Amino acid sequence: MCGEAGPTLVSVQGATTGALDASLKLAIRGSKCEQGARATEVAVEKTAFTGVTLPTAFRTYYNGGGVFVDAAKFGDRGIEVLASFTKPLAVDGGEGDAAIIYCKVGDGAAILTGPHPEFAPVNLDRGADGESFSRVVDDLLKDDEARIQFLKASLAKLGLSVSQEQNLIPSLSRLHLSSAKPSDVTEMLVSLQDAIVVEDGEEFIKGGNDTFHLHRPSTWSTGSPKQTKAQMATSQKDTDEGEENSDAVVKRLQAHETEYPGCKETPYFNHHAYYSNLKRYQTLSRADAEFGRYLLYGEVVTSTNTMLESNIAILRHLPTGFAVSATIQVAGRGRGSNVWMSPPGSMVLSVVIRHPVSAGPVVFVQYLAALAVVQGIKSYDPGYENVPVKLKWPNDIYAEDPSAPGKGRYVKIGGILVNSSFSGKEYLLVVGIGVNTTNALPTTSLNAILPPTLAPFTIEKLLARILTSLSMLHATFLSKGVSDELLADYYANWLHTDQIVTLEAENGVRARIKGISKGWGLLRAEELGWEDRPTGKVWELQSDSNSFDFFKGLVKKKA
Repeated sequence: MCGEAGPTLVSVQGATTGALDASLKLAIRGSKCEQGARATEVAVEKTAFTGVTLPTAFRTYYNGGGVFVDAAKFGDRGIEVLASFTKPLAVDGGEGDAAIIYCKVGDGAAILTGPHPEFAPVNLDRGADGESFSRVVDDLLKDDEARIQFLKASLAKLGLSVSQEQNLIPSLSRLHLSSAKPSDVTEMLVSLQDAIVVEDGEEFIKGGNDTFHLHRPSTWSTGSPKQTKAQMATSQKDTDEGEENSDAVVKRLQAHETEYPGCKETPYFNHHAYYSNLKRYQTLSRADAEFGRYLLYGEVVTSTNTMLESNIAILRHLPTGFAVSATIQVAGRGRGSNVWMSPPGSMVLSVVIRHPVSAGPVVFVQYLAALAVVQGIKSYDPGYENVPVKLKWPNDIYAEDPSAPGKGRYVKIGGILVNSSFSGKEYLLVVGIGVNTTNALPTTSLNAILPPTLAPFTIEKLLARILTSLSMLHATFLSKGVSDELLADYYANWLHTDQIVTLEAENGVRARIKGISKGWGLLRAEELGWEDRPTGKVWELQSDSNSFDFFKGLVKKKA
């Protein structure tokens, strides 16, 4: 609800919430939403929760949200107020100034909120809006424990199982650099010499965004790594401030130049299984041996994509196929500014691709990556060909909803994010892939949709298969470009063939999806007129400017 100053009135009808027939008004006056970002206090309605101790009030992030007018009057229709604004508002909120409410929706329930209790202050960018926003982050950090308690109680009220662990953001772990041929790690380190500096006899790789303390086999020890006084000061400062400055923390990187990391070093990732399956798939499919040849793995990292794209001094020396994987990301990246913590069970991968400018349109690489995921899943082993996974344009992975098999309902289980930079005669791409694989309920994962006759997926094996699938697809793309065969494979695995949609940015015209343009990778939609007959006009839509709500049949312009 960004816009000019003054209360904005938006009707929230019963059809939306299943019960609430009230109004939602812009709650806090500001000239623009960007200028209205602040830490606003809400009072918790403790009577709405049972069996839990909650704070009386806490400050939470606010940026143009609303107040639910007279929500307290609708208790007989399943509405409960969970929290209310404590400060005077720019509009009349009616009875109670409700900020966050619980409501019944059909057989389930939903929580609607004006402010953003789901926003963790550690993920907010202090420099987003000058010094004043830095103070907002400080205020939010002071109340973050109370925010987490409220959020846990709210999720439990929805019937979800909520972890009660206090340390929700784990500490960053050591990184392990390995190769299919361990001695090749030495070769990789030689290529990075321009980024390696020596301080007090210790080697550090300076990437630009991150600093990595390099440990070779001869320098490994069971104790803490040796650091210079400056590095110790940086690490201590960031430990005191929590994970807020995790990018500034010196990362420990172990180079495995003689053998693969052992199970004691990486208990949640079996390098022997990964490299064994990588070799097997490369042999079966005759895939390029470069994809997945080098692997940088960490049990807990900031973001696999960030570690590559934000460290250009390292990235510019890395070969096509260099891969980074992790068990947990504490600052996972999505499209736009989306940031989250990815839990164990997700297959997390970022891979470097050096794509020649003279080759096929670079925008197609995101489509290649999405297709590689689906093909990798379906060629995991004999018998997996019919695993119900599909592509949603432009870069999401969907699976059949296991709670409604055979009904054509799909849920998101993965996504693709491609970051690019230009260097000489090539694009330097970081292709990020995330797929829910072995996650526990309530998250929908690949293992949740498997029939009992098939063995569960493992992270190491699926990672190897997706890398070899991407290797084959990219090699074919370099030699043949956007071929009819490639498009046929993509269309065979996507959700949109002949789907009728509404184009929001084109005055709500109806159109039928016809495919992707060969030249620029744009989504082609044929305009429909009377009785859904083609008018002859074809729209071509950019993936970066539009989002696709598959279930509503709506293509809308991004805000």
